[in-house]
Amino acid sequence: MNMNPGISGASMMNRVTQPFGSPSFVDGSKEFVSSNSMVAKVAFLLLIVLLFVYLLRVGSVLISWFLQPSGSPYLVSGMKNAKSFRRITQDPAKKGSITVLRSKNEYDGLEFTYSTWMYIDDLDYNKGKLKHVFYKGSENLTERKPMPNCAPGLFLKDTNGTKPELLLLMNSFKTLHEEISVKEIPLNKWFNVIIRMEGLALDIYVNGTVAARKVFDQVPKQNYGDVFVNAQGGYSGMQSSLRYFNKALTSMEIIDIVKDGPSLKMDGDLRNFPPYFSMRWYTSNAEQAI
Repeated sequence: MNMNPGISGASMMNRVTQPFGSPSFVDGSKEFVSSNSMVAKVAFLLLIVLLFVYLLRVGSVLISWFLQPSGSPYLVSGMKNAKSFRRITQDPAKKGSITVLRSKNEYDGLEFTYSTWMYIDDLDYNKGKLKHVFYKGSENLTERKPMPNCAPGLFLKDTNGTKPELLLLMNSFKTLHEEISVKEIPLNKWFNVIIRMEGLALDIYVNGTVAARKVFDQVPKQNYGDVFVNAQGGYSGMQSSLRYFNKALTSMEIIDIVKDGPSLKMDGDLRNFPPYFSMRWYTSNAEQAI
């Protein structure tokens, strides 16, 4: 019979706790903690690397977004003399270049829009000749038409020197120059012209209203040529707010452009403000277009 239960309990406790106090157990615990610490360090380093790669990618995307050319630049932001030639280079290495981005790859295919405002004084200037408004393409001209590239090209014609007419030229993979005409163009008034391409359909708007449409048999052919404004002496009058969009504008966006009217801010090649502007006529035309 055990007469000293306290001593027996203490001995049992010592036997239970003795392994935890042995040098081998302590060394094993240290190794376990050390191994866990190493795993944590490796995991932390991997997390830092992944975070750095993610931030680097986000930063590069933001930088490219800030530095990339606009998809809807003004090629002529103010008002200019339509007899004054201007060449807008597409070489980003050259001073004064304004990049015209290719159209977005939309569901319906090729898309772009050009918009400009025109004021025609008379048709006596360069009478009987094709008068250049603007075009994108080749520098070489044959019969005052760009050869071989012209996509698009807007020109002013006169019939017997009395009836102004717009002529649009557009390359396609089937035909060198597809032609679209718009007649009954006003004289001595500002009017807006919009060239809108969506898929195979090309529309010409005058003051927000569709004036002509052509559906191509083949895909229109774009080019990387410069933009030429009022080449070969242009026409007698003024031109304002030539703008490019790398998408097909909606009807409401077109109406908004007509409502805003032409920019009457003088461009660099214009010294004197012409005395013949009517500031209200295009507002009423926009209301009628709605």
